Amino acid sequence: MGNFVDYGNVYPTRYLNSDATETTSGSLYDNGTSITLSPSKPAVTLDYGTDVAGFPFFVATNNGAAAQIEVRYSESLVALSHENADGPWTFSNGLSGTFRVETFEVTESGYLESFFVQGGQRWQSIRLLGNESITIERIGFRATSEHTAIDRLPGYLKTSHDTYNKVFGLGGRVVQVACVDAGNAPSTWELTNEGALVRGQASAQSAKGVLLNPANYTLEFSTKVVRGGVGWRIASASQPLGPYFVLTSNYPEDTTFKNTNRTLLPPNTLIFNSGWSIVNQTSLLTPANQQFPLNISLEEGKWYRISTSIEEDGYRVRLDGEELALVPLPPPNTSPTFGSRSVYAGSWGFGGYQDQVAVYTNVSVTSSNGTQIYQNNLTSNDTLVEYGVAPLDHSVCLDGAKRDRLVWTGDFYHTVRVVAQTTARWDYILGSIDKVLGYQVSSGPYTGFVQISPALGTRPEYLEAYQVPKGLIDYQDLFLAGIAEYFRYTGDTDALKARWSKIKKLAEAKLAFVDPFSGLVAASAEVTTGYSFLGPPNGSAVSGLFAFTLRRLVPLAVALNDIETAETFNSTASKLTQAINERLWNPDLGTYSLSLDSPGNFSLTGIAWAILSGAANSTQIASSLAKLEDLRFGPGYRTSSAEAESPNYQLAPNPSGFLLEALFQSYLKHGSDSASAASHLLGGLWGSMVNNDSYYSGASWEYVKPDGSPGLDLYTSLAHPWGAAPSYVLPEYLLGVRPIAPGYKTFVINPAVGFLDLREASGRVPTPFGAIKAGWTANATHAVIDVTVPDGTEGVLRVPPKWRIDESNSSTGGLELLPGQSQIVLCLA
Repeated sequence: MGNFVDYGNVYPTRYLNSDATETTSGSLYDNGTSITLSPSKPAVTLDYGTDVAGFPFFVATNNGAAAQIEVRYSESLVALSHENADGPWTFSNGLSGTFRVETFEVTESGYLESFFVQGGQRWQSIRLLGNESITIERIGFRATSEHTAIDRLPGYLKTSHDTYNKVFGLGGRVVQVACVDAGNAPSTWELTNEGALVRGQASAQSAKGVLLNPANYTLEFSTKVVRGGVGWRIASASQPLGPYFVLTSNYPEDTTFKNTNRTLLPPNTLIFNSGWSIVNQTSLLTPANQQFPLNISLEEGKWYRISTSIEEDGYRVRLDGEELALVPLPPPNTSPTFGSRSVYAGSWGFGGYQDQVAVYTNVSVTSSNGTQIYQNNLTSNDTLVEYGVAPLDHSVCLDGAKRDRLVWTGDFYHTVRVVAQTTARWDYILGSIDKVLGYQVSSGPYTGFVQISPALGTRPEYLEAYQVPKGLIDYQDLFLAGIAEYFRYTGDTDALKARWSKIKKLAEAKLAFVDPFSGLVAASAEVTTGYSFLGPPNGSAVSGLFAFTLRRLVPLAVALNDIETAETFNSTASKLTQAINERLWNPDLGTYSLSLDSPGNFSLTGIAWAILSGAANSTQIASSLAKLEDLRFGPGYRTSSAEAESPNYQLAPNPSGFLLEALFQSYLKHGSDSASAASHLLGGLWGSMVNNDSYYSGASWEYVKPDGSPGLDLYTSLAHPWGAAPSYVLPEYLLGVRPIAPGYKTFVINPAVGFLDLREASGRVPTPFGAIKAGWTANATHAVIDVTVPDGTEGVLRVPPKWRIDESNSSTGGLELLPGQSQIVLCLA
């Protein structure tokens, strides 16, 4: 683990001495603001302006008596009124706080910091519990990520449209808050001489248990409850899903928090659930809890021995040899993508509920024949790796700041390009590439594939314990395309040369998915099932994406002198685009069919990738864009014509980002009439993210509902890089700055002058040679383009549609842009 990277502290911008859930008014907060909570004014709401990340801290004075406070964190203002705020996050451990509500007891004046990182929130509330007063002299987060103002980042863009400016800013914020340095995500378990001290969090499962996958076993462990209770899981896969037990203490007055939920967690009770947790979280639904009251009092600070046996008719739980309950077997897992396929078999894990703390040690697993198959005292650092809670050892970019906090490979494509146009933090991108490639499959039908969502805290030592990537096949393509984009922006041959064998192995594994009969992307001889995120097999989206990916990889293969591979990629891409036009272009439909099996349907992803891959010609593009109107819904577009409209439909910024680029590209390359669709997306779908302050996070969202609110309710990630495509599309097409040779050694200036009725656009694009500064202003008859070219690189001007160079008024007489400043005057053609 690397050393902590100090990004300083972040403080609120405003505060309101109440539970504010309907208003964003309040007083300005500065570093010296003092806030007193008392029985007459027990609550304060704090606004950080945008999403921030870090360890929450307080400098407080407790006026001579211990006081308790309940703290909530949330990306949206509306979530603060909910019992669990916008959490908990039970899909993964995430090396962060599972719960978005935590309680502190201030026993003495001074500095107090949370043990857990809170990954992303704009809002925070503090509520006094009880009758003691407390004065908070200072409050904030010890930042674990950058929090630089958008206009001070290496890449920046400003236009004459305020909404578009705010939309561009979403990317610069999201890749700051969702990217984490090695060293800034420590383990969520604390190892002691007694065992593992585990605070309330999503349970962490043994990778050894996943590999053993024992059935009908007995799990035993020794535990000491420090506060509240203890939690454990059996018959699980690596994800925290499956039979889950929480055993509560007798709640002694001196250690029990006043806000302990005694309905959900009665004292001296065994609570059982077979889902993700003991509470719902939108899409992670759980069945009803079962409660088994104890006939004993479970004391805190005392050691107990707990055993849980998997038997034919249930799970038998014992405490120090005395039976507590025989829990009936739950129904089988009907969605085996996550969790164990059997209620009798799987791994074990540990993690209690909110604010609970317990020590675990002397873990033993015994098979049904009495043979001990596992033993661990949970005191060695190897334990952290085994249970997937090891400190972060790569600087990486996550799919979401607050959840799921996984290195999703499909999201990575957007992330690379957003980083390129905003923070230029390439260390995060290389770290993510290394993290993912470390999980490359070495044998079996998926040889060459990578894990599609490596979790923080896990290490490749237990590669086989983590889920083989049987779904989301196209995430392999998007990951490869992201690597290719890294090379396009940086020209970093040296870094990728060392990784080329693994990159090539993955690309070659995907070549096997080109169907020899249809010529489209479908399945391989060994993998006949599986699904893709962007569309069905033998479809326009997945085939166009793979053609695009292969073409993007060609310059990298050439730079590494692997000419044979380059030729294979190039020829395969050409055959794919030919097959897309021969098999999927549907003149009666007026666009590309969704797939061979669904010729009467179409999708925005199919249209987008047909354009971006180069398959579609000008006539096909014009027809497809007209057909796009059939998908218009609310502030965005339905992904597919096969999907029904509903108030809870999830409008998807991720695939809409591919479409947005295709719309700009269609205008500049083909003169297509795409302005209406582009402005609908920018002002509607992405406008929803910036125009409602109650939901505004300063970062891009995961999904959007037709009414413009977050798409998955409180579960929605409001800091998800996959939704930030405008942050790279606008610089690359409005400013028009795009590399020709990798690393901008040569580049093109091809600005969309006057597009979307804009009067001006300006900004800077980071390159290895320094920033390219570009901008234009336009009126009804003329436009002026200004460009500053850094030393070591050369530009080429490509005149946008409807314009021509006014050579008599330009500082350059041709299309070449040499280092220094140039001004080009355009007039209407």
